[in-house]
Amino acid sequence: MISMVEILCPHCEGEIELDDDAKGEFACPLCDGEFEWGMDDEEDSDFMVGETHKPRDVLVEYNDNPALRITAGVVFSSVMGIYAISSIFIIIGGMFVSSLEGAVDSGTGFGAIFILLGIGMLIFCITGITFGVLMAKGRFSALITCAVLSVLGFLGTIGSWLTGGSEECVDYDPWMDECYQTASVGADIPIFGLIVWTALVAMIGTLIFVPQFRYQFD
Repeated sequence: MISMVEILCPHCEGEIELDDDAKGEFACPLCDGEFEWGMDDEEDSDFMVGETHKPRDVLVEYNDNPALRITAGVVFSSVMGIYAISSIFIIIGGMFVSSLEGAVDSGTGFGAIFILLGIGMLIFCITGITFGVLMAKGRFSALITCAVLSVLGFLGTIGSWLTGGSEECVDYDPWMDECYQTASVGADIPIFGLIVWTALVAMIGTLIFVPQFRYQFD
């Protein structure tokens, strides 16, 4: 005995009887609309069996390496400490120049300029030391701040080099003690400063953009 199934025509929604094992294309006897029956399950099954997917890692875990961030923080803070000591000497030198200007009543303010530059540099370095310590503790915000300070230090080194030229006498008469011609002489290239700040920018940039290094910060 052949079992029958009742289905609804997808076109007119009329009831149609088909064999239980029927599959293929059929025409509705009520509206002559064509439809398929018994094909979808097999095709879906074939698709699911035939298609393979390679597993992909959605979440990659990295090992915690505190020595990395501690080393980076110590290096950054040490460099800032060296520049902080230099700024103190600049302030002391500015105070000495200012006292000489006051003694001879020159009316110039070069000493005050040196003092202000030294104070600004000292504040910059103290800020760098503070965030260097926080970077060693794994603070990502401190890492970003140290990156900004490194870029500013690099740009400041280049700026001081470009604006540090001076005038030099190229035609001097020792008998008359008079200079007839001068020429602009550029400042020496700050090789040490450029190397230091470039290394800091490269180090911190690596910590930010390499995933396994950035994982060390929160």
